[in-house]
Amino acid sequence: MVAAGLTFGVLGPLQVHRDGVEVAVPSRRQRAVLAALLLRRDETVDVDHLVQAAWGERPPRSPKAALHTVMSRLRGTIGADVVLSEPSGYRLTPTDDALDADRFRAMCDSAAREPPAEALDLTERALRLWRGDFLPEFADSPFAEVEAARLTQRRLAACEERASLQIQLGEVEEAAAGMAALVHDNPLRERAYGLLMRALYLAGRPSEALDHYQAHRQFLVAELGLEPSPELRDLQMQILDHGIPRADRPTLSHPVPRWLVDGTTFVGRADAVAELVDAVASHSLTTVTGPGGVGKSRLAAQVLEGLSRRLAMPAAVAELDAAGPEDVDLAVAAALGLGHVRDAVAEAVLEYLGITPTLLVLDGCEHVRDAVAAFAASVLRHCPRTHLLVTSRRRLAVHAEQVLPLEPLALPPTTTVPGAQPGTAATELFVDRARRVRPGLAFDRDALTAVAAICRRLDGLPLAIELAATRAAALGVVEVRDRLARSLDLLEETDDGGPSVRRTLDWSYGLLSPSEQALLRALAVFEGGFDLASAEHVAPSRTSGSVPADLAGLVDASLVQVHQDGGVRYHLLQLVRSFASERLRRADDADEVHLAHARWVRSCVRSVAERSVGPDDAAAVVGLETDMLNIRAAVSWALGAGHPQLAGEITGTVTLASTMWPVCADLSEIVRKAADSPDVLATSAGPLAQAAGAFVAATRGELATGEREARAALARTAPDATMTADQRTLALSALGVSALYGGDHPQSRRCWWEMLEVDGTSLARRSGAYSSLALIAHYDGDTPAARDLAALALSTAEAAGAVAYRGFARYATAEVVSGEDRSAAVPLFVAAARDAYLVGAQYVGGLANIALLAVLTRSQRRAEALGVVGPLLDRWFRLGAWPQQWTTLRIFAELLAEDRPESAALLLTAADAASSAPAVTGADARRYAKLGADLRAELGTSVFGRITELGSILPRAQVVDRARVTAGELTNGRPQALQPDESARW
Repeated sequence: MVAAGLTFGVLGPLQVHRDGVEVAVPSRRQRAVLAALLLRRDETVDVDHLVQAAWGERPPRSPKAALHTVMSRLRGTIGADVVLSEPSGYRLTPTDDALDADRFRAMCDSAAREPPAEALDLTERALRLWRGDFLPEFADSPFAEVEAARLTQRRLAACEERASLQIQLGEVEEAAAGMAALVHDNPLRERAYGLLMRALYLAGRPSEALDHYQAHRQFLVAELGLEPSPELRDLQMQILDHGIPRADRPTLSHPVPRWLVDGTTFVGRADAVAELVDAVASHSLTTVTGPGGVGKSRLAAQVLEGLSRRLAMPAAVAELDAAGPEDVDLAVAAALGLGHVRDAVAEAVLEYLGITPTLLVLDGCEHVRDAVAAFAASVLRHCPRTHLLVTSRRRLAVHAEQVLPLEPLALPPTTTVPGAQPGTAATELFVDRARRVRPGLAFDRDALTAVAAICRRLDGLPLAIELAATRAAALGVVEVRDRLARSLDLLEETDDGGPSVRRTLDWSYGLLSPSEQALLRALAVFEGGFDLASAEHVAPSRTSGSVPADLAGLVDASLVQVHQDGGVRYHLLQLVRSFASERLRRADDADEVHLAHARWVRSCVRSVAERSVGPDDAAAVVGLETDMLNIRAAVSWALGAGHPQLAGEITGTVTLASTMWPVCADLSEIVRKAADSPDVLATSAGPLAQAAGAFVAATRGELATGEREARAALARTAPDATMTADQRTLALSALGVSALYGGDHPQSRRCWWEMLEVDGTSLARRSGAYSSLALIAHYDGDTPAARDLAALALSTAEAAGAVAYRGFARYATAEVVSGEDRSAAVPLFVAAARDAYLVGAQYVGGLANIALLAVLTRSQRRAEALGVVGPLLDRWFRLGAWPQQWTTLRIFAELLAEDRPESAALLLTAADAASSAPAVTGADARRYAKLGADLRAELGTSVFGRITELGSILPRAQVVDRARVTAGELTNGRPQALQPDESARW
């Protein structure tokens, strides 16, 4: 490692400093090899690369000896221990902060996690590290080109980020000046134009903002034949409408979630509803604050549908009660339906919200306030059209936050006029909830006076009032009033200044029988709900009560909530669950309860795995989704409580059940955690858990990891090990997928054939192997073999009765048929997608629709193709499936080439520049090379070159947004043909 005190600069002319004193490197060749080593720091750089850096296209007669001389002199200049000589080349390993480019990146990354003021300071400090252009001496040298382009783009993005932060902090004139200079030199950077327009508008200069928009539009139309981005067009309309958002753009379909809908009346909050609606509509971040039990979540739920309509945007709810600080991004991604996020979750969420303005509710944030504040700051910075509604006992303290304190319900006065009824919102709620337990319950004047006393005793807290009302239905109002007076001082305040709901829960808990108390404690282990059978699994063995009777008693006491969701299910309100969890932690049977819960989860996922390969696969995947939170909780407990075998069995079996349904982002992390645990790998479940980790890595696109872990799992499989068939089939699937995605068809083919030889492999999984083999044969041009294998896949899937595997087999069959008869393949692709979507196998359905889009496009069935492309773009964007997204965009470019060549060129060149786009080979490579050449000829080399430049710098989400809007314009409201109906469930 480089000695401390030695630093290097590449953000400008090459510099070396030792203890703050500049060290001159006089020879250009020495500077060239030093720069090449710095750009590939921590790697061994081979001799050929360094020779090319030093001498370019005119190497010396003895390059190795000449390089040795240069390196010796460089060592003499900067220190003999700085550059290490290795058998295959040279290595330079600087300390973490020795290179200014690394410090720049680190400061920019840190700024993204800080509040605006701190973020602005970090960003400005990062930008001050730049002393000019990146290594200008080597601007034309091939060894520096890639890093120069990458860091220059990062520098421009940091300048834009600085302007965004300045706008948030009210420094709009500074932001406008910075962005005006930036767009003058970089006219294709649309985010900079948007920031410039926003800053000018907020500075009271709207006409200048509109002038800049028109100038930019004229440039794009004249030079590239393109319109500004949909986001920029929206901003123009907002300025024309004086900040009123317009709702005439297509958005991803996302219905308002049914959240906290329990059929009860909403009492006493009319003013709060109106105030909250106006606040959220007028501000990007609104936080409802108040003590626990005051009704923050219920208020947010009450306004959700109306707000979604008023803002003309979809709504989503992320419940964070059970989340840790590291789970906030995952919870939001799940709420948005982003599904199997492959890369950085936070980046995927911001990409989604950046092009899909959303009303996002973050509920129950007080225990993760810092993480939520950082997330909210990022959304405000990058997604200005999204509206955040937060519920928390305390405000987030984020810039531009609008705080709405929610007070307890209005209370009756302590004295009333004789003969008057003491009616207020609090007493109305009490009466309503009591009559829900005992319909027709009468309340005379004396009873209402007692109710008023109870509500005052409970300080108007809705949750406490509801709990007391359910008890009053059984004990009588006067008895409840008297018990409260004897046992509680409910006006004692908590740390956050609110009345203590905890004391109400203590009181209600004390009225339960011992067996009801034990069951309530046990039910705290469930996350995401449970049914009666589940409750019976975790009930402590030493209790004497009947679980059905005790559960009914807890429901009557309003400590357990009931809801109908494909059957009767139950859940605890978060305050009740927190209370019960505390009681469980202090109980002697806590480990027994948690172990019973984990074993119940194991039995559930085993059942799902068995059903996922048969006729009941649709219900199986629903079961997996329903118990996702319970699965994660059980594995987390098992890993931390010394039960690694149990953790490995659960994660392995979950993945085995999910080979047709990629494991969601939330569960994939826990699967990888188990696969990486030495304790898990040391158990007999280790090979299965490791195979599960390999499969998750492969489906994420981490091909090297997937292959390495799959081979390790296969090597550890012993003939007498338990679940050997499952271990081998899962590991072989991971290895086969990794090889197929990596283009190694022979290796992939060997895996699927070997899977067919594993004793005990189910018919459904055999069908999946045949389908994969058919696709490989088709890709390799062996049509007769592909046809035979596809027929085997379909007949085997039919025998298994598994709908998802039948969909995969139909997709493989359609691919084979499309090579000979495109028209005949169309109904096969539609049927394959319908089968897949029927059971939620979104990837299989999406692949079938990609192939359908290609066939329709290449058969000149334009209208039908347009009906497929829009929903397909939306689906891949939700799933974060960028390889499939870029494939779809390339096909869409084919579709646009005739009528919109500029848009086609943008999509095609953006895909070519994207690191997440799959390489095209064979016939596809020839097809897209010809398409690019045709577009270049039609548009001219200059225009095509500028469009290529734009495609290389546009954020990928903006590329998708342009494509979505174009698809919407071309369909012009026509029905989307050939799309299988998946709206009923998915």
